[in-house]
Amino acid sequence: MNVFNGLGLGPGSRFGAITAGLRNACLTVVLATLGSAADAQQDIGEAELEELLRVKVRTVQHMALNPLLVRAVRQQNTLRLSQEEIARRDKAWRATKELTPFKLSLQTSPAGRFLKDQIQRNNSFNEAFLTDDQGANVAAFPATSDYWQGDEEKWSASFNGGDGRVFIGSLELDESTNAVAAQVSAPVLDRGNTIGVLVVGVTINYLQTKRQ
Repeated sequence: MNVFNGLGLGPGSRFGAITAGLRNACLTVVLATLGSAADAQQDIGEAELEELLRVKVRTVQHMALNPLLVRAVRQQNTLRLSQEEIARRDKAWRATKELTPFKLSLQTSPAGRFLKDQIQRNNSFNEAFLTDDQGANVAAFPATSDYWQGDEEKWSASFNGGDGRVFIGSLELDESTNAVAAQVSAPVLDRGNTIGVLVVGVTINYLQTKRQ
């Protein structure tokens, strides 16, 4: 049975037409966003992207050195989470897009509140998340689409086997924020040792403004 028909919202009803219109509008927005991401990738080359992000890269590197974030990563690393536990958390995280108590805890911790404050104060950033030395989230705002980042280039290229370096991802549509952005990854250093990675998304609006 069609739920909309049962409620008198079928295609032939006035409200059914409105509902269909809303669906089409949402689809148009999604397709337009995907189109803008593809256009942006073609329009902004790798070298230009790095140049446009020069200032933001320094900002992210500076953020990654914040003692609050370093302490949070150091504390999680001492837990030595097993791969089984990380996989369990990742599965539960991806099972729902709702803001579960666990996801919320990564936003309301001291490190999470720091990241939230950075995102809300700077409209050129759309997300920020902090990971440990295995790629598991330590703090994140807003909630990421998954818990474990260890299988993604933005983490592995920046952690770099413990020899941390800055990594700049290509412009793409971010699932967790539904915004086109480039992710900047910077190593979290503790006494010169790479102990985790901070990833911050820089919006396409910022990049387009910088080009003008």
